[in-house]
Amino acid sequence: MPTMSYKETIDYLYNLQRHGIRPGLARMSSLLAILGHPEETFQSIHIAGTNGKGSTAAMVASVLSHSGHTVGLYTSPHLIDFSERIRIGGLPISEDAIVRLTDKIRDLMERRSPLLAKKITFFELTTALAFLYFSEKNVAYAVVEVGMGGRFDATNCLKPLATAITQIDFDHENYLGTTLPQIAGEKAGIIKKGVPLISGVREWETASLLDKEAQSKRAPLFRLGKEFRVSSKALRHSPWTLSTEIYYEGMEAFRLPLNLLGRHQADNAAVALGLIEALRAQGVSISKTDITEGFKQLQIQGRLEIMQTEPLILLDVAHNPSGARVLADYLKETEHPGLGKRWLILGVMQDKNIKEILRPLISCTDELVLTRPQIERAAVPQDIVSAQIAQLRLEEGCHDLSVCVRDSVIEAGSYVDARIQPEDRLVISGSCYTVGEARANFLGTRPSPIRG
Repeated sequence: MPTMSYKETIDYLYNLQRHGIRPGLARMSSLLAILGHPEETFQSIHIAGTNGKGSTAAMVASVLSHSGHTVGLYTSPHLIDFSERIRIGGLPISEDAIVRLTDKIRDLMERRSPLLAKKITFFELTTALAFLYFSEKNVAYAVVEVGMGGRFDATNCLKPLATAITQIDFDHENYLGTTLPQIAGEKAGIIKKGVPLISGVREWETASLLDKEAQSKRAPLFRLGKEFRVSSKALRHSPWTLSTEIYYEGMEAFRLPLNLLGRHQADNAAVALGLIEALRAQGVSISKTDITEGFKQLQIQGRLEIMQTEPLILLDVAHNPSGARVLADYLKETEHPGLGKRWLILGVMQDKNIKEILRPLISCTDELVLTRPQIERAAVPQDIVSAQIAQLRLEEGCHDLSVCVRDSVIEAGSYVDARIQPEDRLVISGSCYTVGEARANFLGTRPSPIRG
């Protein structure tokens, strides 16, 4: 089979989305067997949760890298380029490696299991690609974020050193269930026999479900608020930047400033530190200095990311009600007397609870610009206006909220750019896709397709 170009490779990967999202691990297990089980050549850390799992994974990977280990990080989706999903030592996989490994996987499937090649999903193949890349580069540890849920997620073929569930809230109800216990049951599927579980879940009913699942599998359980605790102090660096210093108490105690904005990062950091302590207990070499430096040097794109300050432009990938509430809390905390008009560009997916994403955000917004990123799943802005805005204005008392529609993220940005003043604030949010397109436009580059 001739080698594909990078564009052809990316097109091939995204064309696999025609197979949809199919629960089950049989296809992934078959593919990994064809590849010689690359996931067995490195140790792994497996992280699930509704929100916070990407930040927690990045924290653990940063600390392990600063400890001198070769570390792979697998997260999804990306913001601008597909390569962001697969990193070693913070550096994204190269285009050449994506092409070569996709060719290899495709060729092996078509020769050894043609039926599998016709059924494999986008996320299954990209997960296998990540594991194969990590194996070839001899990583010692791979920090792997669950794509969705946990029990039937393609990443759940791992046999990790430790697992974590950051928190549980409503999202992907079409696949995971419509109640928190149902969603918790899916995420609890990553718990393995005898493998430590670090839980950041605070809600009693879902925490109890995880407790029972861990006990049934004799998995050592470390829970936020019980076996480990965290307290935090806000650090205001300017009227619009509020970071956090945390004090963590577990097997050991740590006081750490976080190089990330938002009080919610304290819980994510606590889960990351719980994982790190679980790794240290199994003999992984990580010093206190490594931990401090790993957190100090960490940067995460698209999570309360400030792109400029006059006017203030803030990007955040909040894509569900829980994420929107966290974003709104931060915006309210950083409002100050000199703040001008509060702008919000929002592009969301049609399968999300749009009303509950909008609800916390409109109270800290003066003008809402609804738009649509370039993905088929995106909600049509005009539909949101007709179905949601009037009712929310009434329920939340936001009668002065101005609303307009622009057909693309770039058009929305141009509209605001022509009207915004230096003292104003612009927030761009609603999905990874919206933020990715805005970030690419701001940086003067073009995003690769972000259709999955």
